[in-house]
Amino acid sequence: MPEKVGGVEKFASEELTYHFGKAFGKKPDIVGEDKLNTSRHPFHIYLGATKAAAAAGLPVGKLADEEHIVKTVGNGLYLIGGDADTTYDEVKNVWGVAMRGTLYAAYDFLENEMGVKWLWPGPTGEVVPKRKSFSIGEISRRGGEPMELRYYFNFLCNDKVKVGFTSDETAKAFFDEQQKLLLRQRHGLRRDFKSGHSFSHWWKKYGKSHPEYFNLLPNGKRMPHRSPEICTICVSEPSVWKQRVEEWRAWWREASSTRHPPHPWVNCCESDAAGLCTCERCRSWDGPDPRFEKSKYWNGSLAKDFDEKWLGKKLAVGLSAGGRWTITKEPPSDEFAASLSDRYVHFYNNVAAEAKRYNPEAKAIGYAYVNYIEPPLKTRVGPDTVIIFVPRSYFPYDGEESATFRKQWGGWAKMGATRMVYRPNYMLAGGNHPIDMARLILDDFAFAYTNGMFACQQDSLTGAWSAQAMHLYAMTRAMRDPLRGYEKARTDVLSGFGKAADAVNRYFNMVESHTAKWTFESYRAIGLKNITGCMNDVGGSFRNPNAVLGDFFDERFFTNCYALLDEAVRAAANDAEIVARVEYLRKGLRDTELGRNCRIAQKASDAAPDDKAKKATYDVAFKALVDYRASVEGDFVCNYAHHANWERSFVGWPHKVRSAGKKPETQMLGE
Repeated sequence: MPEKVGGVEKFASEELTYHFGKAFGKKPDIVGEDKLNTSRHPFHIYLGATKAAAAAGLPVGKLADEEHIVKTVGNGLYLIGGDADTTYDEVKNVWGVAMRGTLYAAYDFLENEMGVKWLWPGPTGEVVPKRKSFSIGEISRRGGEPMELRYYFNFLCNDKVKVGFTSDETAKAFFDEQQKLLLRQRHGLRRDFKSGHSFSHWWKKYGKSHPEYFNLLPNGKRMPHRSPEICTICVSEPSVWKQRVEEWRAWWREASSTRHPPHPWVNCCESDAAGLCTCERCRSWDGPDPRFEKSKYWNGSLAKDFDEKWLGKKLAVGLSAGGRWTITKEPPSDEFAASLSDRYVHFYNNVAAEAKRYNPEAKAIGYAYVNYIEPPLKTRVGPDTVIIFVPRSYFPYDGEESATFRKQWGGWAKMGATRMVYRPNYMLAGGNHPIDMARLILDDFAFAYTNGMFACQQDSLTGAWSAQAMHLYAMTRAMRDPLRGYEKARTDVLSGFGKAADAVNRYFNMVESHTAKWTFESYRAIGLKNITGCMNDVGGSFRNPNAVLGDFFDERFFTNCYALLDEAVRAAANDAEIVARVEYLRKGLRDTELGRNCRIAQKASDAAPDDKAKKATYDVAFKALVDYRASVEGDFVCNYAHHANWERSFVGWPHKVRSAGKKPETQMLGE
């Protein structure tokens, strides 16, 4: 180690010694290079900004942010990286801006020379080959992270921790191990930018004084179509551009003075709703889309008898272009399918031009979303406009979704979008149940990366690590290697199962094939049979996936899956580590089976509210689920806080909230 150890170097040394300890059964000596006895130790690993690294001709202190080098020179192996002035605490925070180059050099070495892999949170997910001795030849690698921002939005929130886990301690242990896994998979960011719904406060702030800022509805009024927080903007109004830039300038005066300043980009992301402004100027910016004439919202036929309740209902049905962010009672509608992308691109370009009057490095950043997700028809994306692309679907991700994604993303690239952020919602799919959609998604991830993707924010990590082990590993690993693909991810995971790999591979095949058999129509059909929750959601939506458990899985699925896992245990031949990994997979499967039993009993009880026997059966089934989760929650199986909270709120399962106590030191990440 250097005489003066930095935060990244300290953390990297802990990770190296931990993994060496698991590999050799003994941890290596750590010394400051001023105390190094070369006669006693002829071979050395030099970690970080040592004098020896500089003497060996390595560019100490000159590497780019997050860049790292793994190199042998003489009898030394050098692990160095671009760390800036990152502190020890900053290293551990996956969702904060931090430069971890030396740590990434250590991980690079552990993976490539030591054969280490990290499959899921906790010790059973750490694949560390046992060794009695170790040797390496000449090494010379230099690399960096391909995307400057790569992370999941996370449902970690203190009040929700009071549901699902039996104690704050087990909750904290889960979230700590989950964050450690993401860190090892290089999740993080070297440069941030402000994004997310940037106009949600505008109606409350400007609604009375500046109604011209807001959408003109068919009733001739500029007003929210539902709640004030999602009132959309009149994007063609010049005073909107100026006001948005004035707010940005005030923000930038403070943000630019921070230790790791974000990009000086103006956040133009609309509220979480379809664009609705019908004013003449906004309409003049729209592309030549024939769907405007077919839609009674856009063709003027609603002007006389506009019904705000009708608007709210129709927006909930289909937003635009076959949007599938949620499952609705009515089939997806084309009422708002006309594309507003041209007007929004025009808006972003104008805001960027206004901002550049004050900062030559300014850009505008905004969504491609809802009824402006399709590429613009006539208006090119300017060089100072960054697009955050939010795909239309979350489940199922099939060939139709893949084709739609490529057509839309590729269209934006052709219209000048050279800097794009990928912001999908498909990580919300499947609750905590066995699913795997990663094969197609990773193919499209590679397509996006070769067509302008420089950052990825995925919504959201629900933490079903056991049930979705293959799916989550592949998705998590791709964030640092977008071109690597699904098959290599499958090989990684199977490497942790030794002689049991064949049976586990067939188990993953069964999960993947079961997932792939569902179409949007067939999934919606079972959703309509399972409407639940205070929001009257169709079952299978991202908030109530447990509602469809009785229809999504049958008993044969569990029987066949258990048979393969039993075969894997036998093949493991008493190898305790491999058996533990197989049993880890079983825990997510068993949780799903018990959840299915609970949902079936709940439906029977709801259908006969006066039948005490059916209510008792439901109570027993729910208790079996809760007791089982309590017995495995310390094994890092699942983020039970998130899933129990949504089961309670949207399916009606009677999870109890623990009494308030000292809250665990956790973080929440959201838009």
